[in-house]
Amino acid sequence: MKDIVTELIGRVKTEQSRIAESLTAGHAINIESYQRLVGNYQGLQATLNFIDDIMTENDEENNN
Repeated sequence: MKDIVTELIGRVKTEQSRIAESLTAGHAINIESYQRLVGNYQGLQATLNFIDDIMTENDEENNN
């Protein structure tokens, strides 16, 4: 299970990097595409935060 989580985290971070590079390169041709890219980035960050919270909770349960 941990391998799957590690793979998921890696893929999410890769996609975040791709989005950041696209924004930096100016590929957002209008405000709507810029907002969509930023929203996607934020959604991916929320996913990473959820994974981290779940893993922290599991670690705490296993240590008790």
